[in-house]
Amino acid sequence: MTTEPVPGTDNAIRGGTFHGAVVQARSVTLTTPPAPAPLLGAITAPTSVFVGRDADLATVLDAVRPDRTTGPRVGLVSGPGGVGKSELLVHAAHAALAQGWFPGGLLWIDLQGYTENLPPLEPGEALGRLLHRLGLPPEAVPGHVDDRAAAYRQCLQDRSVLVLLDNAGDNSAQVRPLLPPRGCAALVTSRHRLPALDDVHRLPLGLLPPDAAGDLFLALASPDAPTEAETRSVRSSARRIAVHCGGLPIALRVAAARVRGSTAGEFTEFAGWLDDERKRLAELDDGERRVVAVFRSSYARLGDEPRRLFALCGLHPGPRLDIHTAAALADRPEREVRRLMQDLRNASLVTVDGAAHYRLHDLLHAYARTRAHEDIADDALRAATDRLIDYYLYMADQADLAVAPGRYRLPHSVGRPPHSVPDVGDRASALAWFTGNLPQLTAMLRVAATTAEPSRCWLLADALRGYFFHVKNWDGWLDTLRVALDVATAAGERRVQGILHNSTGLALIELGRSTEAARHYRVAEALFREADDPHGVATSVENHAWVHHDAGDYTAALAHHQRALDVYRRLDARRNEAIVLRGMALAEMELGRSEDAVSHLTRALGVFWELGLDLDAAMALNGLGEAYTRAGDAVAARRNHLLALRESRACGSVFEEARAREGLGTVCASAGLGRAAHHWRRALYHYEALRSPAAERVRARLDALPRTS
Repeated sequence: MTTEPVPGTDNAIRGGTFHGAVVQARSVTLTTPPAPAPLLGAITAPTSVFVGRDADLATVLDAVRPDRTTGPRVGLVSGPGGVGKSELLVHAAHAALAQGWFPGGLLWIDLQGYTENLPPLEPGEALGRLLHRLGLPPEAVPGHVDDRAAAYRQCLQDRSVLVLLDNAGDNSAQVRPLLPPRGCAALVTSRHRLPALDDVHRLPLGLLPPDAAGDLFLALASPDAPTEAETRSVRSSARRIAVHCGGLPIALRVAAARVRGSTAGEFTEFAGWLDDERKRLAELDDGERRVVAVFRSSYARLGDEPRRLFALCGLHPGPRLDIHTAAALADRPEREVRRLMQDLRNASLVTVDGAAHYRLHDLLHAYARTRAHEDIADDALRAATDRLIDYYLYMADQADLAVAPGRYRLPHSVGRPPHSVPDVGDRASALAWFTGNLPQLTAMLRVAATTAEPSRCWLLADALRGYFFHVKNWDGWLDTLRVALDVATAAGERRVQGILHNSTGLALIELGRSTEAARHYRVAEALFREADDPHGVATSVENHAWVHHDAGDYTAALAHHQRALDVYRRLDARRNEAIVLRGMALAEMELGRSEDAVSHLTRALGVFWELGLDLDAAMALNGLGEAYTRAGDAVAARRNHLLALRESRACGSVFEEARAREGLGTVCASAGLGRAAHHWRRALYHYEALRSPAAERVRARLDALPRTS
């Protein structure tokens, strides 16, 4: 049925949103309320202490500025728990309103993504709360989530509102329906990277740099330091505390609360408590906030597999590990572990730190270790620790083969090769691997000493021998040898003890401690005789020759060299034979027998080149340069030192490069050439970097040069 409108009536309904029947009458007048503006009071006031985030704040504001014509006006601030995402959000919101960017106001909601004891808000519930804040009465809120999303977008249409979606969880589906239409902007915070969330400006929030961390801590702590001396003490303690907090704002704020208004002495005491890594997390608790609670909520949101891997990462001796180490811990193929590490990265529990490397924040690493011991069975922990030791032992052995090929080493094998390993087939990559993993290697050596298979402790020490000798890190070498020697002695392994005593003597003699070195060589020789090991006996005798050499008794040194040489020749140990010939030549130089020295060094050099031993070759070439210098043949001396310089650079020996530079300087000085100072300065630079006693000798030569105007 069709009805005609009554003349004089106006049936047009304009403005507002109506949920129900529309009544017609002769004259209908509707007055709709103005669109309710979301209120600023929905979020907290910004904190008064906001340090080190100016650049981050500018980046966040840039994502939502009203004149942005390209891309979405949506910013996702992601980062680990406690890094200050919500604080940055609040400061950005107030700054945007102060500039008049959003006349429609702010619309804020906590999505409870990582709130302890509360589940994340479902999109439907979040939309219901937002619609209520937009002024829609409860009876007008649609029931279905899609209808709520449509009503939400309609309410925001033609308004300029900044939507703040704080504390989103680990699922983009929670956030996507809440993003506003064009004309509005949104800022989202989450511990998760939300990789499936498209069309957003990603704004990862990192840790505070050290200076900013210290400034934030001091600004919050308000120390009581009336004197200049106490102020210096407080600042020193504050730096230590900030370092222990690792630039994590929540940790800095909790630590500051613990000592707020305290004296310099109390600051020092608290810094001392945080020095103990095992108790650090427990101390970062101010009675209302606990750093460990922040970590626990992130850990609880993980799936079973990434949660287990995160806990196992706590067994690693340092917070930085590579994909191969993670695969050893997890006992999984590399491909699967990459996926799990990506899960941890998305959850902001690890960061990428170089190619195939990951890093846990120091406090997160400590938390992971706690979780490992509480959540993983003891037998599984022991198995993971064994895999980690075996991984480092396998890798150290492979790298040592590249650094010191042909070296006499202890035979061994790991129970099962690792799932994946980096390439250390050449000396440069092997040296780089040793350098990058030295703290982990020495830590695992100590762990191995406490396991059911302590032999891995001395095997690791033996595998490190070539590296320590190459880089001349004598103190580090001695530290590992002491641990390994104690373990081998307790196990009654005579031959192993002999090898470790010989290595200890070698490090000591390089440090100028010949008397101590001689004692170790004598003990080693006796142990090898008990073990019926002629090669070990010869090595002890050969090493003892250097004690006589350092004492200036070159005749006795030659006698010891000869005894060792006879044994090595019987054993057909060609590398060892060539090493002895090189040592004999140095004694012969001191005795004025340069021709014999040149002959022995030439023979040794031929063996080294034949066996591909470039470090040994560089040492022989430098010896030849020194022998020719003593013989007065400057041309031959220069030629051999230049060859040594090339060979030392090729094999990465800084010490032999310095030795070649020193020799070239000597040749130039004897010929009256002005290049002596250049070569000696380069030699001094390298010797000082190595903390070599040779630096004093070169410095004296430089000081003796005539000054030029």
